[in-house]
Amino acid sequence: MPSTVRPEVVLLITKLDFSHPDIRTRPYHRDGRPFTRAERDLLVTFTPEEKAAAKAQMQLEAEWQRELDEMKDAFVDLLMKYFAKLPKGSVVDDAVAIMTDEDYAEFERLAEIVTAEDTLEYRALHEDN
Repeated sequence: MPSTVRPEVVLLITKLDFSHPDIRTRPYHRDGRPFTRAERDLLVTFTPEEKAAAKAQMQLEAEWQRELDEMKDAFVDLLMKYFAKLPKGSVVDDAVAIMTDEDYAEFERLAEIVTAEDTLEYRALHEDN
């Protein structure tokens, strides 16, 4: 009989702070909060399938974070390419004003992603673009 993967358990595993100094005595969320009694009781019931699903999710999140970091670096590099041509004290609008059409299109694409309030949500909504 196939096992059912419970999303709430997978989510708990992905929220677990594996590097917390007190991890051996109680689980903590990545934001530093200790798990509640109910969360701990649910967490200890995880199955191998749920552990594998959580690991896969954490790998996807790490890959997404690497991609986002690369986009942020590309955004800064693009701006710096133009700031190098401008006098000290220039602002982003000055750099944008002298961009090529190709670089401006890239600036617009990257700006939407790296300045989004919740970039994970943005990527989920716009993945096919």
